Amino acid sequence: SHPRRTLTQTVYMIPVTLAACLSLAPPSPARVVSSASPARILSSASRRALLHKGAAAAALPLLLSLPAVAQGGVPEGMRTSESYTNLQQISPETTGTLGAGTMSSRSRPVTGVVLLEEVQESGKKTAPTVSAELVLDGGVAATATFDAQYPLNRGMFYDVEVRNLAGEGAFLQVASLPEGKSLGEMSASFLTKSVFSTEGRFGAYGAPTDIKVLSKSEAGAMRLLEISFAALSPGGNEVPRRALVAAVQPEGSTDVVMLVGGSTTSEWKRAEPLLRSQASSFKIARVRPTSIKRKAKNDYRFENQGGLNERGSDSVSNLVDGF
Repeated sequence: SHPRRTLTQTVYMIPVTLAACLSLAPPSPARVVSSASPARILSSASRRALLHKGAAAAALPLLLSLPAVAQGGVPEGMRTSESYTNLQQISPETTGTLGAGTMSSRSRPVTGVVLLEEVQESGKKTAPTVSAELVLDGGVAATATFDAQYPLNRGMFYDVEVRNLAGEGAFLQVASLPEGKSLGEMSASFLTKSVFSTEGRFGAYGAPTDIKVLSKSEAGAMRLLEISFAALSPGGNEVPRRALVAAVQPEGSTDVVMLVGGSTTSEWKRAEPLLRSQASSFKIARVRPTSIKRKAKNDYRFENQGGLNERGSDSVSNLVDGF
């Protein structure tokens, strides 16, 4: 038995074999010492030449069907690692199932939230009380709390967000007010532009459309908006949705903190009571002064990603170490 040849060895043998088979002239006859007659010797040589031509003719179609050998030694049509430039080319059956909602294809939403510490939850896992300490403009650290109706989502893709598998949920968002302005002086469009920006939670697949403010109300220092809009799905289809935006301006800050809840329009009737109860519980539990700036690199998670925090000293003693 012969040792197994590699593909490369087989490929390199092809040109030699082809040249040999296509050589229709018989090999140079060796000097033969024989008592046979010249006519018999000529007849034997003719038979050998005929057999040689027949073998070449039979092998030619097979050899022509083999891939040609390129200059680099790789058969033409055969792909190597250098032939591929992206995952789609290597595994279309896999990448074809990756929607725009996956981490590999969707950018992280910008909510303006900078966290001083991990988001806290207490009570039932399916409907916890959520607490998050945020860095705000104006030298303020504010603790926002609300009684969630959905489980808390954790991970680097989320800031402060609760959500169920049906797509209902809520998230915190922070927006800077124009210089010298307060929340009470701003129109509803200021809030809708912040919530429905292409960089925001609803703009991952394209800018939301058909945005309409259905109702406006106030409860103390809180402003409440009910909004209808259409969000783009991973496949590019428009999905009608409803949102409930509760907005407050923490004391001493030049920012607005919003709790944005929502569901699909088809589920709104069932989800609305839960979302309104959730919004009514939203508040700023406490504020305190801080010298930390509202920058992404000052988020406590930034260092976990391999960056270096750019925090200054803080006014709370138990937060000074490591800042």
